[in-house]
Amino acid sequence: MCTYNGSRFLPAQLQSIAGQTMLPCELVVCDDGSSDSTSEIVKSFGEVAAFPVRFIRNERTLGSTENFAKAICLCRGDAIALCDQDDIWRKDKLERMAEVLESEPDVGGVFSDALLVDQNSKTLPESMWEQRQFDARLQAVINDRQAAPLQLLEKNVVTGATFMFRSHFVSRVTPIPPEWVHDAWIALLIATQTKLRALPAQLMSYRLHGAQQIGIKAASWHHPFHEERKKTLAFHDTLIQRWRSMTERLVALGVDPMVIGQAQERLKFLETRTALRQQDPWSRFVSATVTLPEYFKFSKGLLSFYRDVTRS
Repeated sequence: MCTYNGSRFLPAQLQSIAGQTMLPCELVVCDDGSSDSTSEIVKSFGEVAAFPVRFIRNERTLGSTENFAKAICLCRGDAIALCDQDDIWRKDKLERMAEVLESEPDVGGVFSDALLVDQNSKTLPESMWEQRQFDARLQAVINDRQAAPLQLLEKNVVTGATFMFRSHFVSRVTPIPPEWVHDAWIALLIATQTKLRALPAQLMSYRLHGAQQIGIKAASWHHPFHEERKKTLAFHDTLIQRWRSMTERLVALGVDPMVIGQAQERLKFLETRTALRQQDPWSRFVSATVTLPEYFKFSKGLLSFYRDVTRS
């Protein structure tokens, strides 16, 4: 678990962990410099918990990705369940996920669906998978050893708070580059080396609230043309670095050449889009038109094409 000023919702999450039908062998909590009562809450919980609670307070603020990377490196069990500070676990969450890993030795990680709740713990109409349109077809794709990596290259469908994976993958997924969100990086790398399992059960309540650092956001109307251009360009540069680091790691791990090739194609497309910024309007239109199929494969199709050819 990673914490940062989580005192409002943390007690409920800790109690849901304490109430599991299969207790964890330990709880590792890395705090990123909370200024509220988070530290006291965790320490008090550790005094009465039926399992060891290891609390580590970072000397400097790491941010979510680096903090999770640190936490998983400190874990000593055979499997690691990622945990957010503001959710509530169903009492059989750990047991159900551990059953998958125990019964299927070739599965390296398992993740589940979740109820979505608001800041007052009121259940929202759609589940996590329903909101993300992660239907039966896509579940079958993720459960397919060969197809899963290519799907995750296209779009991450694994939310860290629902994820448990075998700890022997820690050395292969760390360090995690800062431009990545930890769950997308870990899930994709594990999928390139072994099977993932999508477990169709709502094993937790995933809380949506305004103070979330990362994760699923509450649905809202926001027209893409209203995005700030500077912010869009900055994110595009982040994507380039993201896929550069992923490509380098995939090559280092020696995974399926098809997967490496797909990552390299995406990186090349992103670099091509960056080069468009330096061209005059007509050359930009011609260059973008030549790569039009890639816009549908790696971005938002005609919307991204329009943005590139009209960008000043």
